[in-house]
Amino acid sequence: MTYHIISLFPQALDSYLNESILKRATEDKIIKVKFYNPRDFTEKAKKGQKQSYSDRRVDDKPYGGGPGMVIEALPVIRAIEKAKKSIKNKNKIKIIWFTPSGRQFDTIQAKEFSKKYTDVIFICGRYEGIDARVKKVFKVEEISIGPFVLTGGALPAMI
Repeated sequence: MTYHIISLFPQALDSYLNESILKRATEDKIIKVKFYNPRDFTEKAKKGQKQSYSDRRVDDKPYGGGPGMVIEALPVIRAIEKAKKSIKNKNKIKIIWFTPSGRQFDTIQAKEFSKKYTDVIFICGRYEGIDARVKKVFKVEEISIGPFVLTGGALPAMI
C-alpha cells in the first residue's frame, strides 16, 4: 500500500514514520509514504523561479466567504494530480479528505480499504480547512477520526 500525503507540514510526520511499527513497515516495503506539499505547486514553484515566503503562500479567504483562511484549491488540485500520475492502477485509488464532520473511521473501513486499494491519497487540511472546490474536481471520501477538532489533517493521516 502506498500512502500519498498532501500536507503543508510533511516534516511534522517524520517522528511517526521513523519510529516503531511504521518504520519497520516502510523498511520491509509493506507500506510506502510519499509527501506532496501544496506550497510546491504554486504558480512560481511550477515555473521554477526563486521564491519568497509570500510566493509559496497557499492560504486565502474562503471563496464563498466566512471566517479565517483556507488552503487554496489550485495547489491542492495540482498535488493530487501529481500523486495520481505516479499510480499505475488508476482503479485502485482512494482519495480521503479529513474533516471532523466526515464518516468516522473504524477497523472495518481500514480492512475494506486494504483489500480494495493499492494507493490512498490523504488530503490534510490546516487553518479553517481547504477550499471546497477541490471536492468538485475529485471524488473524495470525507473521513473523521473522531468527534473532535485537531490542528490539521496530518495527525489523522498518521492514525
